[in-house]
Amino acid sequence: MSWAGRRRGGAVSEPRARLPRGRHGLSRETVTSSQRTRLEAAVVAVTAAKGYEAATVGDVLEEAGVGRETFYELFADKRDCMLAAHAQLVDELEARVRVAYLGTAPWPQRVREAVAVALEFFAERPPVARFMLIELFAVGTPARQRFQEDFNRFVALLDEGLDEGRVNGGPVRPTRLAVGAVAARAYEEVVVGRAAELPRLVPELTYELLVPFVGEAAARETAAG
Repeated sequence: MSWAGRRRGGAVSEPRARLPRGRHGLSRETVTSSQRTRLEAAVVAVTAAKGYEAATVGDVLEEAGVGRETFYELFADKRDCMLAAHAQLVDELEARVRVAYLGTAPWPQRVREAVAVALEFFAERPPVARFMLIELFAVGTPARQRFQEDFNRFVALLDEGLDEGRVNGGPVRPTRLAVGAVAARAYEEVVVGRAAELPRLVPELTYELLVPFVGEAAARETAAG
């Protein structure tokens, strides 16, 4: 996550190679950053493959190549590691969408590009999609709170780039419904194992997002590309 959400040293979903054993001359900060990144990437992979309840700290350690003592120096438990990984991934997704959405093109085109970028984010890494959209909720109350916070972030982002008076010349901005529609549709596809096919929904979801703002004709035209 080289943008605002990327942790120094690597992305959650793209872990660096394991550090060399023995004397390597690397700083403690570099070593710790690498270990944290590998553990966060590992919890994503293991949780997506086995499910939150079945995945163990031991599974995460084996996947990451990090010792148990180090794990507990960095995280309180499996849930803490999972929530940290999720936070990094949401930052990454928001940064990608922000770049696509807050450009100079006409607003409807920017919406289409943002939808395409978001769907591609999940499609290129189906385990990440499953981790973020499905397995997170097994954590319970903290996950529900986190989801609401993240949802509000994307609603605020849509509002940030929304042209004044966009909704048929009126003040109403149904951004929560628009973001909710995209999130719900993506969830449905990931549940049935079609994360890699999400980009095919760009026209459909662009239309659903735009129609409350610009009307059916303009939304259909933009959705068609």
